[in-house]
Amino acid sequence: MSERVTRKAAVETEFEKRRGVSRVEVRPGFAQVHVSRLCDDVMAQRLKVLSAVAASGISIDFLKLTPSGLSFLVPEQDANIVDEALKPLGMHFTVRHDRSIVLVHAVSIRDEEGLIASIVHTAIANGIRIDHVGDMHDRMLMVVQKQDADRLASHIEVGSAQVGAEVTQVVNDAD
Repeated sequence: MSERVTRKAAVETEFEKRRGVSRVEVRPGFAQVHVSRLCDDVMAQRLKVLSAVAASGISIDFLKLTPSGLSFLVPEQDANIVDEALKPLGMHFTVRHDRSIVLVHAVSIRDEEGLIASIVHTAIANGIRIDHVGDMHDRMLMVVQKQDADRLASHIEVGSAQVGAEVTQVVNDAD
């Protein structure tokens, strides 16, 4: 009887997720705002930009600071509102429409040697322009043009299947 219980517990319990890319997700519907060429008191000018965006009631995502400005994403439907909020400031800015976020999920992605570099390499090698990259402990995010997002996702998924096959082969060879 104890043998049956032990076998059942082993089948139902999985403590670790597989290494490598586990899933790729595409989130469309964004515009990227890039404020640049700020001089003099960059911090004060950043505050003006953020205050204008906040006053317009628009939610931002993926905020990144640059040495001479900042960039962030807004929902595509709110891009014109942000454009109108920033124009009176007289600062140099661009709004790039039709952006998507490609999320690449992988457990401990930062600890997987070469994985982030490999994913970015895949994008560049396939002619995909990446506007921005960010990472967390279990995923990385890339902002790309909407028309390239699904193609990038399919290239990464193909790559993750190959990584899984290589891992399986190494384990089988060790046995």
